[in-house]
Amino acid sequence: MAYPVTHFEINAQDAAATQKFYRDLFGWGIDADNPQNYGMIDTKTKGTGINGGIGASQDGRSFVTFYVETDDPHSMLAKAERLGGRRVMEPMDAGQGLIYALFADPEGNVIGLAKMAEAQRQQEQRQQAERTRSRSNGNGSTTKTRAKATAAKASAKKAASPRKKTATKKTTTRSRTKRSRR
Repeated sequence: MAYPVTHFEINAQDAAATQKFYRDLFGWGIDADNPQNYGMIDTKTKGTGINGGIGASQDGRSFVTFYVETDDPHSMLAKAERLGGRRVMEPMDAGQGLIYALFADPEGNVIGLAKMAEAQRQQEQRQQAERTRSRSNGNGSTTKTRAKATAAKASAKKAASPRKKTATKKTTTRSRTKRSRR
């Protein structure tokens, strides 16, 4: 399995003020309408980048982390410990099929692990495939939308300016021969 970064998080002492700061700075959509006032970030990047969240720090210190997708947060925590990291938070069920955990790397940087529900993972894979299909693949092909627009323009040009019909007389060898004999 590949381990993509699927979410980022900003933990702040004053979550509401931090949400406002990033909303005003980058124009992100931030929805904190939930019991924890956790601000779900929509970076409005239309298929590029990842979204995240801004929440209140549980221990009073501010930090930024990112989450890496994994099928087994338990075993990844154990592996991180074997490699010199330490557990910060045991795997926790966040609801809707999301399980997440935190570890600190040997330098103390906090990194998240996330296991998404299969349905959510499949939806994200479909969205990624759609984004990939919607871009030019670099070999001269264009997106379906651009191809349709190009075809529509070409059709409009044909309809607007029909080809001129020209009549040409064919000269046969026989008629030339007769003319040249005269």
